[in-house]
Amino acid sequence: MLNQGKTKEWRAKASDYKAYSLVLFAVSTFLYLGTIIPQALTAEKKPLVLFMIGILLGGAIYFARQAAVYARKVEEENSL
Repeated sequence: MLNQGKTKEWRAKASDYKAYSLVLFAVSTFLYLGTIIPQALTAEKKPLVLFMIGILLGGAIYFARQAAVYARKVEEENSL
């Protein structure tokens, strides 16, 4: 019974982390499109926006890996 609770919790965390990853990826994509559009940003702001895109993509990768870790835990628990 305790393992079912943990499995349910891990499945929920995996789902949440996947959603966080997708949202961060989408936001970084929109910001990148803003850097491509001419005259959308001044030249002074472009490096800052590119840095922010890097931070957001790093967060998206982190959350995607966390989702994979919890999904793997769920699979291991189900295979026992």
